[in-house]
Amino acid sequence: MAPIPFDIDIDVLSNHWSVHAPVRDWTDQAMQAVLQELGDVPCGELSVVFTDDAHIQQLNRDFRQKDKATNVLSFSTPFPEALQGDIILAYETIAKEAGDKPVALRDHVIHLLIHGFLHLQGYDHQEDARASVMEMIEIQALQRLGIDNPYEIAQS
Repeated sequence: MAPIPFDIDIDVLSNHWSVHAPVRDWTDQAMQAVLQELGDVPCGELSVVFTDDAHIQQLNRDFRQKDKATNVLSFSTPFPEALQGDIILAYETIAKEAGDKPVALRDHVIHLLIHGFLHLQGYDHQEDARASVMEMIEIQALQRLGIDNPYEIAQS
């Protein structure tokens, strides 16, 4: 595998993650797969925070005016040459979603890391055409890791 062309700073702020997830390995796998799909991306630093529902709810309320927990948030920086941005993941919501689908926690986390990273690269899913492009990149990156299409799983 080629080295990831930027530094990744990982913070684990919830004991749930420490007990259940090799977050460094999962983050590296996600970034390797998505970078193979995207090619070159700006150098810099990526911050990944593994937290809980209470913390992500506070961030969602403060920055998006949505007073509820969510699975992942991405915050880009105004200085793209220096930093990729931040991806924040909430354990309880992600674990519940994985159980409900059902998919392995690892697979769901890797999907959300890829999804969050694509947001930092300017991809979004606000319009159908743009959502299709973003989803296709996610699906192809996940296939590189032997992970099933999460959009087919969600429909079944």
